[in-house]
Amino acid sequence: MSRPRHLFKKQPVEQTRAEITADIKNHRKAQREAAENGQHRVAEMMREGVDEHLDELNRLNNGTWKPDHA
Repeated sequence: MSRPRHLFKKQPVEQTRAEITADIKNHRKAQREAAENGQHRVAEMMREGVDEHLDELNRLNNGTWKPDHA
Protein backbone atom coordinates (compact mmCIF):
# COMPACT_ATOMS: atom_id res chain seq x y z
CA MET A 1 0.00 0.00 0.00
CA SER A 2 1.41 3.39 -0.95
CA ARG A 3 1.80 5.96 1.71
CA PRO A 4 0.82 9.57 0.98
CA ARG A 5 4.50 10.50 0.84
CA HIS A 6 4.75 8.64 -2.48
CA LEU A 7 1.88 10.54 -4.05
CA PHE A 8 2.61 14.18 -3.26
CA LYS A 9 5.63 16.17 -4.36
CA LYS A 10 5.50 18.90 -1.74
CA GLN A 11 5.68 17.55 1.77
CA PRO A 12 7.91 18.75 4.60
CA VAL A 13 11.00 16.60 5.10
CA GLU A 14 10.24 16.16 8.80
CA GLN A 15 6.76 14.83 7.98
CA THR A 16 8.25 12.37 5.51
CA ARG A 17 10.89 11.32 8.07
CA ALA A 18 8.17 10.80 10.70
CA GLU A 19 6.13 8.63 8.31
CA ILE A 20 9.11 6.48 7.38
CA THR A 21 10.12 6.11 11.03
CA ALA A 22 6.57 5.09 11.95
CA ASP A 23 6.57 2.52 9.15
CA ILE A 24 9.85 1.06 10.43
CA LYS A 25 8.45 0.84 13.96
CA ASN A 26 5.22 -0.82 12.76
CA HIS A 27 7.05 -3.33 10.57
CA ARG A 28 9.43 -4.27 13.40
CA LYS A 29 6.49 -4.80 15.76
CA ALA A 30 4.71 -6.96 13.17
CA GLN A 31 7.94 -8.87 12.57
CA ARG A 32 8.33 -9.66 16.27
CA GLU A 33 4.70 -10.69 16.65
CA ALA A 34 4.81 -12.92 13.58
CA ALA A 35 8.00 -14.62 14.76
CA GLU A 36 6.53 -15.16 18.23
CA ASN A 37 3.49 -16.82 16.62
CA GLY A 38 5.61 -19.09 14.44
CA GLN A 39 4.76 -17.23 11.23
CA HIS A 40 8.33 -17.08 9.99
CA ARG A 41 7.48 -16.33 6.36
CA VAL A 42 5.46 -13.29 7.43
CA ALA A 43 8.26 -12.24 9.80
CA GLU A 44 10.73 -12.39 6.91
CA MET A 45 8.42 -10.25 4.76
CA MET A 46 8.25 -7.67 7.55
CA ARG A 47 12.06 -7.72 7.86
CA GLU A 48 12.32 -7.02 4.14
CA GLY A 49 9.87 -4.15 4.60
CA VAL A 50 12.05 -2.71 7.36
CA ASP A 51 15.08 -2.92 5.06
CA GLU A 52 13.20 -1.06 2.33
CA HIS A 53 12.12 1.66 4.76
CA LEU A 54 15.66 2.00 6.12
CA ASP A 55 16.91 2.45 2.55
CA GLU A 56 14.20 5.04 2.00
CA LEU A 57 15.21 6.87 5.19
CA ASN A 58 18.85 6.86 4.07
CA ARG A 59 17.84 8.37 0.72
CA LEU A 60 15.87 11.05 2.56
CA ASN A 61 18.83 11.84 4.81
CA ASN A 62 21.17 11.97 1.79
CA GLY A 63 18.83 14.29 -0.11
CA THR A 64 18.17 11.80 -2.91
CA TRP A 65 14.66 10.71 -1.88
CA LYS A 66 11.76 11.49 -4.23
CA PRO A 67 8.12 10.41 -4.38
CA ASP A 68 7.47 7.29 -6.45
CA HIS A 69 4.23 8.39 -8.10
CA ALA A 70 4.18 12.17 -8.02
